[in-house]
Amino acid sequence: MSLLKDKTVLIVGLGLIGGSIARGLATSKACRRILAVGRDEAALQTAMLDGSIHAYATDLATLAPEADLIMITVPTLSVRLILEQLRDLVDDRVIITDAASVKGNVVADARRALGARVSRFVPGHPIAGSERSGYPASRADLFDKRKVILTPLSDNDTLAVHTVMALWQSLGADIHAMSVERHDKVLAGTSHLPHLLAYTLVNTLVDSVSEPDRVQQVFDYAAGGFADFSRIASSDPVMWRDIFLANTQATVDILDAYVTSLQRMRSVLLRADGAALTREFGRAKQVRDEFYLRFQHNAGQRPTAPAGQATAVLTGRPRHSLQGEFRAPASPGTARKYLEDAVAHSSVSRLQGVPEDTETLCLVQSLRANGVPVVGPEQGQVTVYGTGDDILAGSGSGSGSGSGDTADAGHGQSVTVLPAHDFLVLAMSLTACTVTDSRLVLSAVYPGIEGNEHPLLALQQMGADLQFTGKTLLTVTVSAATLRGCDLDFCRNSDAPPLDKDTQDAVTEQILAYIVAGTFADGETRLRVDDVQGNVRVMNACQLWRGLGADIQMAKDVITVRRSVLASGTLACRDDPEIALLSVVLSQRAAGHIDMTGTTAFTLKYPGLVSQLQSLGFGLELGKNND
Repeated sequence: MSLLKDKTVLIVGLGLIGGSIARGLATSKACRRILAVGRDEAALQTAMLDGSIHAYATDLATLAPEADLIMITVPTLSVRLILEQLRDLVDDRVIITDAASVKGNVVADARRALGARVSRFVPGHPIAGSERSGYPASRADLFDKRKVILTPLSDNDTLAVHTVMALWQSLGADIHAMSVERHDKVLAGTSHLPHLLAYTLVNTLVDSVSEPDRVQQVFDYAAGGFADFSRIASSDPVMWRDIFLANTQATVDILDAYVTSLQRMRSVLLRADGAALTREFGRAKQVRDEFYLRFQHNAGQRPTAPAGQATAVLTGRPRHSLQGEFRAPASPGTARKYLEDAVAHSSVSRLQGVPEDTETLCLVQSLRANGVPVVGPEQGQVTVYGTGDDILAGSGSGSGSGSGDTADAGHGQSVTVLPAHDFLVLAMSLTACTVTDSRLVLSAVYPGIEGNEHPLLALQQMGADLQFTGKTLLTVTVSAATLRGCDLDFCRNSDAPPLDKDTQDAVTEQILAYIVAGTFADGETRLRVDDVQGNVRVMNACQLWRGLGADIQMAKDVITVRRSVLASGTLACRDDPEIALLSVVLSQRAAGHIDMTGTTAFTLKYPGLVSQLQSLGFGLELGKNND
């Protein structure tokens, strides 16, 4: 970690967290010197004797002027006092960070105390700890393979962010990053509420189950689950008092939702509704299981559900009207190119329209593992604190982007808007064209360039009612229209250079989309395609859709499609996300409902899309199959 090699790190507060940071830095020899300030002189002397620190003081003014990086690890509500003292003790070159569990109040205090120098204050929060506290409980490996969340500010100095990230990575931490607001909301649910429940549950059982003179009786018959859950009730009460007082509103919001859920479950129990219990427990189990499915499957493999686990089933039903606005995220390939470009700049880049599929999330985490602070994706936005290095070189991605647009992100900042995924735009346009009384507005559509036209142009050739506005990226308004069959040529010249995999996949997905378009169009739609029989995805899709009545004929290099309506039935999408989405499109004009199995990959590649489609009026339900 070269960013720390010549640095003197001062730790303010030598308890469990501060002590573990000191021990870890000493073990890894990541920095030049380690200093500590605290109130417990015995703990400070112990740290000196065991070699974790080089010097200590009980007065911040004694050592602060010597520090290059100051780590504040005092209780949340005490951070403000430390920041106010540091204001007059350090100069503009010093980097300050913290380890408080709530970020909103700490950031507000930092802005008040530090003024313009807040650019060198990088908030952080290690998601690691113990029910034990104090320096004696600290250990050098506390943060090894544990999550640390950074919440960089919009006006942070890029080098300061990288330096703080380097410190945590020298301790073996797994770095994540998010906005201050999202951090406090997420942690209220995943950390603060569980602690509140643990404290309250132990007290409730002591009051309700134990005998008055035997308060420990409740633990005598406790199983492992209770021991695991109640363990965190042994955490430092003062520390958690501060956390709850600092993050009251977010905690109350999630607590209110939890109380409502408990009241509902109480009613279910009182009426002995076994079906409702099974449904509620099954829903929770499915979400918990999908956590592993999404984040722990082997890289490069299509995700499939473990044997015996319920798999996702989409049920599509015909609709007569689709209305609303739709903003598709970029494709994973496009997102990679923009992220690569952002990393190569020695500045802060903000990207809008970044997908949250597994591939992109893995890429973002890989960047963090390589020392690049990346915040998000949050509602499609990502902030990259660039390194000036092309660390993705040789990864197989292209370089440069150049087709995005810029928009005002507020506070005098701009954001680069990524072009929407061509396939999603095409699928949505196709559906709006063919469902009666529909009008969809699609944003951030890349218009294409000569020789590389957008696939929507062929749909317009078939009679689609498309209205384009904008310049760099377009807004497309799609209304219902009568499509006409036509001839489309997807064959390539024999002397053309081979296509890369991403481009091959994109061409195949266009072919699939226009096969579907042909089932909606009057007359015949003929598609010339290189080696139809050798294109496994095209063959699978045609076989699948023909099984429910699609009029599709295949020859050596021609696919002929005639207008047809799919019957009610089941389509096995074989974990092909694009075939699943096009099957959803077909279901909106089917004769009855269509159940789509093998859609796990669809829900992982396009997270949140089902809800978006439902909001636009799609007849679509997401369930599960226990077969």
